[in-house]
Amino acid sequence: LTMASAGGEKDFYEILGVERTASESEIRMAYRKLALRYHPDRNPGSQEDAEKFKEISVAYAVLSDSNRRHRYDLTGPADSLKEFEVIDPSELGYLGRAFGALFTQLNIPIPTTISPKVISMAEQIIKSNFSTDIPVETLNFGCVSNCRVVTREAKFYRISISEEDCKKGIIISCRSTDMSKFKLILFDKEGCVRTMWESQKLKRYTSAEAFSLPFDVVRITNVFELNVLREFDKEVPIQFHLLDGLQTAQNIKIQPGEHLICIFGDNWFKDTNVKVKLLTAECDTKRYETAVAKLENYSKEITDNLSRRESAYAEFVDSSAAKYVVKVEKKQKNYGGGHLFNNIFDAITSGIPKNSKH
Repeated sequence: LTMASAGGEKDFYEILGVERTASESEIRMAYRKLALRYHPDRNPGSQEDAEKFKEISVAYAVLSDSNRRHRYDLTGPADSLKEFEVIDPSELGYLGRAFGALFTQLNIPIPTTISPKVISMAEQIIKSNFSTDIPVETLNFGCVSNCRVVTREAKFYRISISEEDCKKGIIISCRSTDMSKFKLILFDKEGCVRTMWESQKLKRYTSAEAFSLPFDVVRITNVFELNVLREFDKEVPIQFHLLDGLQTAQNIKIQPGEHLICIFGDNWFKDTNVKVKLLTAECDTKRYETAVAKLENYSKEITDNLSRRESAYAEFVDSSAAKYVVKVEKKQKNYGGGHLFNNIFDAITSGIPKNSKH
């Protein structure tokens, strides 16, 4: 019994779902699959998935390093999971925030807290039925709000949703062209956080979008996950792994009535600048049908190409074997065992009368 299984700590091998004898590549592949599944950007607002992601990150950090893995096998986790707690940037000094900003630029996710002050303000707004001194801007459908908020602070919005809006579908779109890091937060009827979306870094902006739609929204892997795939599968083109990140986006159900949302500034130093839009979904049936037909054509083309590839492999093997078939046939014709024995038998019996008796 090693220390790794003593003391009630979770076993890193069990967390990754691998045997203790697993190779480095097996550990790497196990982590890649779990990281894609539980990454916070793909499961915004899920505390359970965030904790799971921290566990597998710690487990991989230890087991992927031969020296750390050896020490772990001998001594156990030694409170390693505590290193990945959610960070409150307000408690960090300048140097700590500088490191946080650096990690963010490298697309390394660092989970941060929502300040208690913002939670308290949300509770006051809800309990007072929006009759409070705390500034709350009304966000109307189709309008754009240029939100500028100090880091670790929030700007609150009041949105009114009708039953007709719910039937069409609702989108809350938040984008920052200066690549600000922020959270989009939807509060419940008690002023507590109902759902939270972390901004994601795209090519030209950072974005957080909330959907309340009568259909699912499916997305493929984000930038961080592509970097993960590129790191763990350098020998395989990234295009072959894109569908590994295919997942249904979070689709909440917003009921008719008034709701409170906010933009929470999550930059390490500078103010956050975000354009906020409240939209009803516009479902273009013709465009959807065109996209479906295009997808079916692509699928047929891919299937046909796969069949042609298999046929090409079969022809390649057959053509490579053809020259040996010719040689074998000639060998059997010239040196066949049956002809040889027949010739010997004929030579021996040629001088013996057919009707002679012994």
